[in-house]
Amino acid sequence: MHEIDRLLKEKEKRLQPLMNHIIPGRIVEFGCGSGFVLEILTKNFINSTIIGVDKSITRLKVIKENLKNVIPVQADITQSIFRNNTFDTALFVDSLHEVFSLSRKKFEDALQMSYNTLKDNGVLIIHESLRPPSELVDLTFKTEESRTKFLKFAREFRPRKVEYKEIEQGVTLDIADALDFLSKYLCPPEEWGEEMGETHFFFTEEEYHEAAQKAGFTIKKSRKLKRYKKRMTTHTDIEYTFKVKYPWIQLVLLKKVENSSHFTLNSKE
Repeated sequence: MHEIDRLLKEKEKRLQPLMNHIIPGRIVEFGCGSGFVLEILTKNFINSTIIGVDKSITRLKVIKENLKNVIPVQADITQSIFRNNTFDTALFVDSLHEVFSLSRKKFEDALQMSYNTLKDNGVLIIHESLRPPSELVDLTFKTEESRTKFLKFAREFRPRKVEYKEIEQGVTLDIADALDFLSKYLCPPEEWGEEMGETHFFFTEEEYHEAAQKAGFTIKKSRKLKRYKKRMTTHTDIEYTFKVKYPWIQLVLLKKVENSSHFTLNSKE
């Protein structure tokens, strides 16, 4: 099996437990891309109406035509797209980091929009990258090219200022900045400019909880996911020893009606 196909199978396996929290009926995925999650949804909820929203018409055109109960919609997920109280379930799967990269306000707008568009007792499901607790880590550059690329990253990364200290053969910096650099290191030159505006590691678990509750949600489930068991080794000219145990988070949030109880479940994979 091709490495990318294997990783997609692993991702589908990790998303499957979330299907148990979805309320059938009207389901919407915000930031659906080319339809990977929509395919999972339509297999599990064939009798539901499923809406896939994305700003890219190019990605929407890739959605398979055989997904008969899926309706693609081109729209900005930070704007009010649908009427209030429309959907039973909404999802953000690996799309909120792109919204946060525009601004924190856009991120808050997207959460609030999803809250408003849900029916009472509706469910919002989030699968997203998780920022680890702050700590200083080292990167060692084995080639001048890798050092030059890091310096370019530090100058051009727009979501936040990259603070670092030069050490012998490398740099010391915060782990979140190191992770963002490593995630972009091998991106094609034509995608570099876009990647410099995007951060994957922006919120800790506590910050996700605060943002969700600020939008009005009750936290039903919060689950941190471990790294994939196998992953391609791609940074042969950069050495580092740190590892992130939980790179992802899954949240199940409820739009509770008044006088409903508030409860939070925290778990780790």
